Amino acid sequence: MNKKNIIRTAIFIVILALLAIPKLMCNKDAEKMQSGGKQGMKQTRFNVSVYVVKKQDLVNTIQAVGNLLADEEVELRSETQGRVVKINFQEGENVKKGQLLLKINDADLQAQLTKAIDAKKLKEQTQSRNKQLLAKGGISQETYDMSSTDLSGAIADINLIKEMIRRTEVVAPFDGQIGLRNISEGGYLTNANIISRLQDMRRIKVEFSVPEKYISMIKKGNDIEFAIEGRRELFKAKIYAIEPKIDPISRNILVRSICDNSNKNLLPGSFAKVKVTLQNNPDALMIPTQSIVPILKGQKIYIVKGDSVIEQKIEIGARTDINVEVTKGIIEGDSIVVNGVIQMKPGAKVKVVK
Repeated sequence: MNKKNIIRTAIFIVILALLAIPKLMCNKDAEKMQSGGKQGMKQTRFNVSVYVVKKQDLVNTIQAVGNLLADEEVELRSETQGRVVKINFQEGENVKKGQLLLKINDADLQAQLTKAIDAKKLKEQTQSRNKQLLAKGGISQETYDMSSTDLSGAIADINLIKEMIRRTEVVAPFDGQIGLRNISEGGYLTNANIISRLQDMRRIKVEFSVPEKYISMIKKGNDIEFAIEGRRELFKAKIYAIEPKIDPISRNILVRSICDNSNKNLLPGSFAKVKVTLQNNPDALMIPTQSIVPILKGQKIYIVKGDSVIEQKIEIGARTDINVEVTKGIIEGDSIVVNGVIQMKPGAKVKVVK
């Protein structure tokens, strides 16, 4: 090998060495970093407090707002129009079903009724004579039938006039307490005018709405409690009817309950704060609210296993002031991380402290 070849070979070896040295240095640095990182993980340990899951008795309730309604309520209006000649009630008094409350002038109808009664008597006489003549062959069957038809028409006229007279009277449709009147004697009344309002308040209805997700838990006969402004005591009512359709806008369902109001403590129109007891679950698994971490599609928690934690997705149900029911994802006896959950990662080392 000549001198030139030796020099070329030496230069080539030097170049390869220069290229290889940085790569070897990087590998060593990476090994050091990896080794140092592992040592750091071994040394980092979080102090956490835990909640041990156990079965609890959960009374599932929801809060709602509602309105009080009279058991029966109606706006009193006239079926006809005319001048008021008599008002037969006092504002705010109790009235009985069928009691006459107001009378409209019916003098013209009474005159028509008298005329119709006289016409009926005449047609009765004619029909009676024709019946006798028909039996003797003095008239045809057609003539007799015409007189019978005339009599039936006269009777129908009387019934019609009597119905028109009935419409000039406003009577109470049920027992109840009448409100303030909006008409006076001598005033002209049309069927658009509201005379007064009649309410039966011996029982009070409580109307409220609940979200559609609770439909399966709302049953007829369920008890509710409610409070109203200005009174400290709680009132009890019982659900008696549920609207068979969900409101497409609010996605709520309308519910009505009823309670006794014989002492007249409750007034229709009042605002009510309602508490509905849905069901009692004696084996509910409850955990503190602060132990739950919201994620994109649901919630998760961290469970202590040995000296580290694992991540667990959960499904939740009812809530109380401080706890949440977990319906899927945990079992009785699990130790749930309560504090520092934001810093947790799967596999993080922890030390349980009291």
